[in-house]
Amino acid sequence: MRVASILTMAALAAAETTTTIGFLGADFVDITIPSYTSIAASITGINALATTYVVKCLKDAPKSDCHIEDPWTIIQGQNTMSLTGVYTAWSTGDVNAVTATRDIQCSFTAISESVSCSISYQMTGTVNGMSTSTSTSTSTKTIPTDKITYYGLAVTGGIESFTATEATHTPSGAAGAQKPLITAAPMGVAAALGLAALL
Repeated sequence: MRVASILTMAALAAAETTTTIGFLGADFVDITIPSYTSIAASITGINALATTYVVKCLKDAPKSDCHIEDPWTIIQGQNTMSLTGVYTAWSTGDVNAVTATRDIQCSFTAISESVSCSISYQMTGTVNGMSTSTSTSTSTKTIPTDKITYYGLAVTGGIESFTATEATHTPSGAAGAQKPLITAAPMGVAAALGLAALL
């Protein structure tokens, strides 16, 4: 997998209104994953250590393609990734409709090594026609190298940030500058984010 620095990616993105980045997929094996195909992100913060993205549904996207009422936040850097979001998924209309809150925090030395992630989730809804809910549950897992996945995510807002001076600025008190992790990914890849423990 090729990793491009934010400055390299910026050269490709500067003249575009939409680009695609890759973000770390940190879903555990016991999580059912709905694929939202009508989502896009905007850059809301950037420095030499990490980039912050806000993820929303595309305008007028049907709920079958995207059901995000409150924007998700993804923060991705050279050695970290976090994702916080509330979303709804279902399999057959209202029979299996679940709203979940999920928070993922991952850290790693390099993508060529294993990734350690902590995931917290809580969900309410209907499964097999019966109401169900869970309290907040937290799990920690090490993902081996051969299981590490990256999803493609369209970025439609704030692309000019890639070439802004802030992109090379290291916050005071932070360790040495590390350029945010950006990976090339095909536009057609769905940005699939997991639904925790449906069953």
